[in-house]
Formats: sequence, structure tokens, C-alpha cells
Amino acid sequence: MIQIVRPLLVAALLSAMTAHAQQPININTNQGPVTGLQTTTLQTFFGIPYAAPPTGSQRWSAPQPVTPWTVPRDATAFGNQCTQVVLGLFAVPGETKGEVRGAEDCLFLNVYTPTETTGRLPVMVWIHGGGFTAGAGSLYDGSVLARKHGVVVVTLNYRLGPLGFLALAGLNSGEGNYGLLDQQAALRWVRENIAAFGGDPGNVTVFGESAGGLSICAQLASPQATGLFDKVIIQSGLCMSPGNNVSLTDASRRNLAYAARLGCRKADSLCLRRVTPQQVTSTAVPGLRPLGNLVWSPVYGTTLLPLPLQAAFSSGKFHRVPVLQGTNHDEGRLFVSLASSAGKPLQPQQYWGGTSLLVGLAKNRQVLAQYPYKTYGTPALAFATVFTDAMFSCPALNVGTALAKYVPVYAFEFNDPQAVTSLKIPAGLSSLGSFHSSSLVYAFQTPLVGLADPAQFNPAQRKLSDAFSLAWVTFAKTGDPNRPGEPRWRTFNAGSNIQTFTPTGIAENTRFAEEHKCRFWSQLGLK
Repeated sequence: MIQIVRPLLVAALLSAMTAHAQQPININTNQGPVTGLQTTTLQTFFGIPYAAPPTGSQRWSAPQPVTPWTVPRDATAFGNQCTQVVLGLFAVPGETKGEVRGAEDCLFLNVYTPTETTGRLPVMVWIHGGGFTAGAGSLYDGSVLARKHGVVVVTLNYRLGPLGFLALAGLNSGEGNYGLLDQQAALRWVRENIAAFGGDPGNVTVFGESAGGLSICAQLASPQATGLFDKVIIQSGLCMSPGNNVSLTDASRRNLAYAARLGCRKADSLCLRRVTPQQVTSTAVPGLRPLGNLVWSPVYGTTLLPLPLQAAFSSGKFHRVPVLQGTNHDEGRLFVSLASSAGKPLQPQQYWGGTSLLVGLAKNRQVLAQYPYKTYGTPALAFATVFTDAMFSCPALNVGTALAKYVPVYAFEFNDPQAVTSLKIPAGLSSLGSFHSSSLVYAFQTPLVGLADPAQFNPAQRKLSDAFSLAWVTFAKTGDPNRPGEPRWRTFNAGSNIQTFTPTGIAENTRFAEEHKCRFWSQLGLK
């Protein structure tokens, strides 16, 4: 979910490739030829359109086919990011909180593939996070995964915010979920084209983090995603987190008020399409929402997503593919900076207010009794722990429990108490621990500008990164993360076994539910 300016990532990637001479290389896709770059070890193709620009009359429409081309298309630079608002916590020099970056013409993907290949390689398709309001595929460098492990990596953009998830009568189907339709269009492109890049279209793993993880859960439950992937990796998804499955009825009611703020009081589609993408994206959605709820997210009760995720998973109405899924030990610590004002330590009254916004006034007293801030040392750490357990750890346990009745599930927790980071530690915390998104630099083993750099690893963290990244890739190749000579990773069994990755080693943890107070949250009945 970390925001990065695209030129910085391009510069970092090109700098890493200067050790090898770069040569142009042409590949024919079903839409037309593309020209990328290759070294002796890696080929890259950036900014390939997988769908037509969703602009003008195609705004709030399902993605349409690309107009074919015959002259080789330059694929050496990333395409536009999708329109999004800069978040203050992650703004970089030259950017201002609240300004809009990106463009509507943004449905591009990027391919990283080894130069020397024998046979068809496993394919890993990355869906980025960012709360469905920010991020881009170009922010994640798949070069090490491709070069080191012999896989083809695809990263992609999808429409964000209201441009990606506005559900409103009069806008075609009125069901929203355009961002999820974009992801499906990109996955169809992979099935149809990835063989030309050395990939195996019959061995595709979709992996993603945060909103990307929730996207994957939605694709698991979407009848329209049939046949588009063979395995999934879900990192820190909010799949069963409280309040993050919105019904079409509720979304449509809320969005009428949002349309009125745009000057379209009758939610007229012609009026809405005349509004600039900057105004559409930057206009706030009216109404109060519980803490932790995503403003824009998948909408259920729709053709794409008929059932809420909990109902779909519990009833077995999802695509039966192997699942690798997990969370970070200290997810909530990232959000302390958002909860405290002006970088000051979180005060007891702010902690009480924050938990009330999360669980509601009626249940707040029970949460405060279960998580007394004096026990944790500071209100900031108590709040971070509540947020971790309620929004990430215990919902992930519920996801694994539901899915494991039907498919193989391998569950993990990433737990580096001093995970490398470039972020400032909020007041009231001694460290960010394994905060939300911290595991990504360990998995990709490439810099995430503004978040962390593998160059910061100490020897134990380098070993942890190697093991964590290899577990993901091994699962992507075979549907099973186990390797000869490594500690046995059992399939998940109703919360009794979680594979924990730490700098001191990898081990099975049978106390995950107890450590994160999941029985308490289950009894609390937080929805």
C-alpha cells in the first residue's frame, strides 16, 4: 500500500540492470508486437495495455478489448498509474497530501521473465494493495523473483476509488466492481499471451497484499473468474475483516449522496462522465464509517460477487484451488501514525475513542478490558494490537478455517520484531515490528522506495527473506510450499497450526489463536 513515485522505481531498476548490457527484444502478443529490454539474465516488458482506455463513454464500463497494432509497441517504460489521491503518510518530496496523480488511461501490465528458459515457467501475477484507492503494479519489481527462481512475474494496474468501485443505478449494470473486472481482464490476457514470454498458461498463481489480498478473495468467490488462475497467495488480506463487505443496496444508497456532491443530483450517467477524473477521485464520500472500513471496496449481491465472502467460503461456493495465506505479527502498528495527530503520542482518550470507532460503543468496554493500555505500556501499542487482532489476524484465521474444509490451505505469520523500514516510528512505539506491508520487501527482495530496502538486512534477516520468498515461489510452482530438508509445513487445520517466519528460524505455532485473542473476537461477534 506504500505510495512511490514511478520515476524513482524506474531509476532503481535501470540502475540494477546496468551491470549487464541491455538489448531490445521483440515479442508477439495477440494484440500486436512489443519491444522490451533484455540482459543476459532478465527480460522486461513494461506498460503493455491489456484493455482499452476506460475513458469517456467507457468510464464505469467493463474493460474492453485493446485495438490491435502492427508496428512494435515500445514496452521499455511503465504506463500511467490509475488516478489516485496522494496520501499524506506516504507522500514523497514534491508531492502534497490530497493532490491527484495518475490518469484514467491506466490499464497496463508489466512482465519480468528470465532470459534463459527451458520449458514453460510458472507464472506469478501480482495484485497490488493500497486500500482500493492507491498503488500501481509498477511499484513492485519482480526482477529478483524471475531471475533467481525461474518464474514469470506479471504486475498490473486496476481502476481505483470511485472510478473502480462506484456502484450506482444508471452506470451500465450499476454494480460497480470495475477494478475487479480489470483484474479478470488482465488474467485473461495472461492466459492468452504469457506463453510467448516463456510462461505456462496452465500454471498461474495470483498473489497480492492488503487490498490485493482482498481482491484475490473476491476473485475466489466470483463465478466470472472461473479458469483464470490455478493457485492463490493472500498476504494481509481483509477478506473477513469487519465491515469490509458492502452490499449493493448499501453502496448504491451511499453513492447517491456522493453523486450529489459531484453536482449530479439524479446520479445521471452523462453528468457523472462529464466530471473530471481529478474531481471524481478527490471528492470525499459522505457519511461516517467504522474505523478500518474501506471507503471503496468489492460490492456483493452482484453478478461478479453474488455472496458475501464469509457466506461464499463457508458454503464452499468458491474456486477450488490451493491457498497460501497469512498475516504479519504487528499489522496495526502502521496505522498508529494515522490515529495520532501531528506525530504526538496517542493519548488514553484517543485510544478509547479509536476502539469505539472500531467496535462500536456497546462493545467498547469489553475491548478495553481485554486490552488495557497500561498492560501494553502505551495507548499506541494497545491500539495497534487491537487493530492487528480484530482486522487482520483473527479474520485471516476465519478465512483459513472456512477454506480448509474444501481445499489445501497453508497458513503463515511473518514475524520479524525489527523488520527493516524507512518509515518513521510513531510516538508511543519502540519499533514498527512486523507492520502492515513490511513482509513485501522480504518476499520480493527488491527495494520498495519509501518503505524499505533489502540492503538494510542483517544476516539473519537475509536468511529470513530467502526462506520467506522461496516458500512463496515453491508454492507457486507446485501448490505446496514444502521443500526437502526444510521444517515440515502441514496443511492448515482449524487454527491449530501456523507456520511462523522469524529471524531465528521457521517453526509451527499452535498458539496463534490464543496470542491474538481470537476466541474473544469470535465471542464479541464483531461484523
